This record gives sequence, structure tokens and C-alpha cells, in this order.
Amino acid sequence: MGYMVSRTTVRQVLDDIQTRLPHTYQEDTLFLWINETMKKIYKDLSIQDQYSFTTRAYQELYTLPEDCSVDMINSVTISEKARNQNNPYDWGKFKELKSYLPNEKMTSHGYYDGREGTIGIWPEPKDVRKVDIYYMKKPPMVDNLDDYILLDDNYIDLVKFNVMSIIAMSGHNPDIELANEYILLYNNLVQKANENKNEQQQRYPVIRNIHRFKRRR
Repeated sequence: MGYMVSRTTVRQVLDDIQTRLPHTYQEDTLFLWINETMKKIYKDLSIQDQYSFTTRAYQELYTLPEDCSVDMINSVTISEKARNQNNPYDWGKFKELKSYLPNEKMTSHGYYDGREGTIGIWPEPKDVRKVDIYYMKKPPMVDNLDDYILLDDNYIDLVKFNVMSIIAMSGHNPDIELANEYILLYNNLVQKANENKNEQQQRYPVIRNIHRFKRRR
């Protein structure tokens, strides 16, 4: 599923919500609710991304992309082969690194939270290795009516259902029955999206392994 291919703007989403569920909430409040909703959707749909970098000799800390933090990482792998003049292309197989908590004694190869958007690789690399990080993606926050909703267009309704459930529950006279209807619609669409994703993964089960073991640069 291509989550980044969206032609829907925040304005379009809010206009549709206003038509379906008229309300008087200000844009700032609605932006906040959309941003909370996007975090929930990315988590519920397990939207992942991959980031790769090469190590340098005697450098322990490496920068992570802005939409990633160590607590969002699912797995980190490092190449078993190093790159040098004699071996410019072959990384060999990749092995999983263990995740360590702060102050935990590190006894085998692993990674840890370097703070300030960095990841620490332990023990300190002595050569050039390739590191692949698979992580739960964070959605960019919206603050403008013309911002695009970075989600597959098939699932834009998730944003509407969740925000409408929040609107229905807010104010002096919350409509719990209506909110529950929107929550049910949201949950049903999440279930459908995840079933579609599982079908795709069963159809192409080796994609991740090909990426992990056979990619050459």
C-alpha cells in the first residue's frame, strides 16, 4: 500500500467533516485532532519505513532520520562483511543487533538510544559496515489547510472517522452513541486495511529478505 501517494488536503478533509457533522471548532483545535489521529493511524496500520547508513571506523553514534526515534525501531541489522578496496560491493549476510536499554550492561553486539535523534552501535565499529533500520514511521504534522494528508487515499476516511468521533465526544453535550458509530467505522476500516496488507505480504513473502541479503550498492 502506497501511503505517501495522496491527493487529499487538510482543507478537503475538514470541509467533508463539516458537511457530515456540522460543528464550531477552530482550525487550531482541528489541526491538533488531525495530528493526534495521524499518529494513531500510523500505529494502527503499522506503517513502516527503512533507513540505511554505513558505519565509520571508531564512530559510535549515527544520526537517525527526523521521522524516527530509537523507541520506534522494530529491527536493526548490520552487514557481516565490511566494505574496502578489495570488497567494494558485497555486504554479505546481515545479522540482527540486540536492543539495549539505557544503563543496561551490553554483552553482545547491539544498538542503544544515543539521544538527540541518534543511534549508538556497540561495540564501536572498526570498519565500514552497512546498517539497515526498520522502524515505525511517524507522520509529518499538519499546520496548514493546504497540507496533504500523507496516507493512502483509500484510507483517508480513517482521518474523518476518528476526528468525527472526537468532535462527537467533545463540548458540553457529548453524543456517545454517535462517537461509537464513528469508532466502529474506524475500526472496521483498520481491520480491512490490515487484512489487505497481510494478503500482500503472503503473496510476496520474500521481499524483505531480498532487501536484507541481496541489495548491493
